[in-house]
Amino acid sequence: MTASDPSGPFRLLAQCPPGLEPTLTRELAALGIPAPHQTPMAGGVMWNGGWEQLLRANLHLRVASRVLVEVGSFRARALGELVRKGRVAVDWERIRAAAGGDGRRIVFRVSASRSRLYHEGAIEARLREAGELPDVAGVGEEAEPRTRDPGEAEEFPGVAGPGDRADAPGTPILVVVRVHRDQVTVRLDTSGAHLHQRGYRQHVGTAPMRETLAAGLLLQGPLEPDGGWSRPSLVDPFCGSGTIPIEAVLLARRIPAGMASVGFVPRDFACLHWPDLPPDVWEMEVARARAGIRPLDPERFAVFGSDRDARVIEAARANAKRAGVPEEVHLATAPLSKAPHPDDSGWIVTNPPFGTRLGARKSLRPLYAALGRSVQPGGRMVGWRLLYLSADPVLDHATGLPLEVRMTTRHGGLTVRAVAAR
Repeated sequence: MTASDPSGPFRLLAQCPPGLEPTLTRELAALGIPAPHQTPMAGGVMWNGGWEQLLRANLHLRVASRVLVEVGSFRARALGELVRKGRVAVDWERIRAAAGGDGRRIVFRVSASRSRLYHEGAIEARLREAGELPDVAGVGEEAEPRTRDPGEAEEFPGVAGPGDRADAPGTPILVVVRVHRDQVTVRLDTSGAHLHQRGYRQHVGTAPMRETLAAGLLLQGPLEPDGGWSRPSLVDPFCGSGTIPIEAVLLARRIPAGMASVGFVPRDFACLHWPDLPPDVWEMEVARARAGIRPLDPERFAVFGSDRDARVIEAARANAKRAGVPEEVHLATAPLSKAPHPDDSGWIVTNPPFGTRLGARKSLRPLYAALGRSVQPGGRMVGWRLLYLSADPVLDHATGLPLEVRMTTRHGGLTVRAVAAR
């Protein structure tokens, strides 16, 4: 998209946690955006698309953090040049229109690397000057430049939550600025609330995993972006508040991530309130998504979750009900040794306790050893495939299983890996 053609086609970027880019590429392909039309980058995937693809990405993507639209790109090596070029190269009208003209704050997230321009506060201040946007307290103050992981998904206080309207008074508009090798790229957020906030998870356990990470884990083997599965059953014996089982059912039933609610009512997105949204496009996308939802035959695919903590199982039941899938997620209070499962073989997909977060490594070794024995000859789930989220190679070794790494990403400030038994 350029400043002279605000209606599109858009230059879109779906952000995701580092390491999930290949999974996001497969998701986009399943939405009709083939790999040759995609441009993967650290922390996301770019492509060109119109309103339908912008809305479809927000509604359906399961591992993406946000969907951004490019509103300007230019080279600048000095602050004066940043103001001068920024005035004409950035579609400020698009940004002001997204703010709705009602005085809502426009929030910037700026990152700079390998560039003459490095002070993020000064970059924001000059871009506000270029766009004639209101200043905010603290912008441009001298401070050390912030650092973050490439593609790291941040939270923005005040940005719409899953139960809020993205155009509610006081809800900020997010502008993401990336300066790399003197190339300034300005993007506008189209999502509103972070896309991991499906809206169903109001009760969480001790060490919750984001819905986006749960979906990413499931897409490393058991399930495909189109809802296909490789085995008839899926079990999570450390299900906590139920995120993995719920996301598995949503995937298998082809319920869009943005419609995980009772009655499959779609959540609100920031771009739905842009004044140039073509009439009926959103309604058509929602109708198309509803038509794709299918029932789940328990004889063909069943999902079980268990945990030894009865309180988190009650939370999981409440979350499954809010997601609109209370009947398809079979939950029980049980330790690993008694985790309920169907007679046929399937996948064990789970997020076991991490030694660095919930207990000492030494105390967790027996648990990982028991997890490994459960799928070995003589175990109660022999023949099942095992896939879990790992943060500790020593605990992986305790399983006694040959393991392969299928994905590496970040979770709760830790480097974690999706590992599968070979």
